[in-house]
Amino acid sequence: MLDKLTAAVLEIVNEETDGSYKVVDADELLSRLPARFRADAAGLSNALSFLCARGYIDIRYSDKGTYCLCSLPKGRSYAESNASEAKQTKAKHSIAALFFGAFAGGAVGAIVAGLIAAFLLC
Repeated sequence: MLDKLTAAVLEIVNEETDGSYKVVDADELLSRLPARFRADAAGLSNALSFLCARGYIDIRYSDKGTYCLCSLPKGRSYAESNASEAKQTKAKHSIAALFFGAFAGGAVGAIVAGLIAAFLLC
């Protein structure tokens, strides 16, 4: 399991390279990261090294903030499985919301029906 910064870096690498080697600048990668990560060049270098060591990407060379890298099949499949897990989680939350919404609607309907019956019988 990757942390959020490393997963975001992997996602950017997957979008940039599409399985072929591409030369990218560290500033370009950092500019595409969401602001909430607040990563610097050292953090990006650590994330890329981690991904390379675990077989998610391949770094052909790196020199002063310039990287020649490629996403590997393991990295692309991680991104795809992560996206499908997010869809499944969203579907589970939707089902739970529907269930509790229907339950609350039934309870309100029963209360209203009880009040109407009480006024009609008095």
